[in-house]
Amino acid sequence: MLRYTNTILFNLLFFLSSYSQIPHEDKMMARITKEIWVGGTIHTSGFALDYGKSKFMTFKKKSLFTVSLITNKHDKEYKIFGSFDENAKKFVFGKVNSLFALRFGFGRRKVLYNKLRDNGLQISMNYTFGPSLGFVKPVFLEVFKYDVTGRISGVSLERYNPESHNLTNIYGRGPWSSGFGSSKLNPGLFFKLGLEFEYSYNREIMNSLEIGFSVDGYLNKVLLMAENKDHRFYPNLYLSCSFGNKFY
Repeated sequence: MLRYTNTILFNLLFFLSSYSQIPHEDKMMARITKEIWVGGTIHTSGFALDYGKSKFMTFKKKSLFTVSLITNKHDKEYKIFGSFDENAKKFVFGKVNSLFALRFGFGRRKVLYNKLRDNGLQISMNYTFGPSLGFVKPVFLEVFKYDVTGRISGVSLERYNPESHNLTNIYGRGPWSSGFGSSKLNPGLFFKLGLEFEYSYNREIMNSLEIGFSVDGYLNKVLLMAENKDHRFYPNLYLSCSFGNKFY
């Protein structure tokens, strides 16, 4: 009886010892099928707000769908005060238009280096492309008005005109919402390529950073600054931060 008991105990200990050495990633776990996230991006010409989701195609490949609202600024934009009045808002002298874009992206994510454990680092390559709907909003300024004697009689809201508006008669920037009624749609396309670093500690949570390159191209050239050329293509380097959830 003692011999049979020792045999049973030995087999049990051997089984427990073998099981405890199985790597965490080899244990049976439900497969994650999709990811949803939100985030923000800073790039060399402005910033963006992002939403995205992915679906698993294979173990290391995922399909991507993204929506982003992005701003594009000219590299020579510099805000100044037009008046000594503390209530006056800073403005960019010479800025004719503001450019916003709504992107709808379709692409792929390929895992280059998978996590070896839950608190590891996953490295992926992402690319997306699709329509980029540009909105060109004219800039409005608050401008001094003068009476017949040459004295300031008030301030009026006017669309910036480099022919008539200068540093002597500009009071400040108009309300941010001014000019939306005069905005024009400028359709185009975009392409985006980057490396993503996911560092989540929880298997169901997504936290990541992405660095990369993007370019937007529009049907019509956009003039941002009066004394500079208009452009059709807007390339950028970017850094994105995202957080979201993974679903089974």
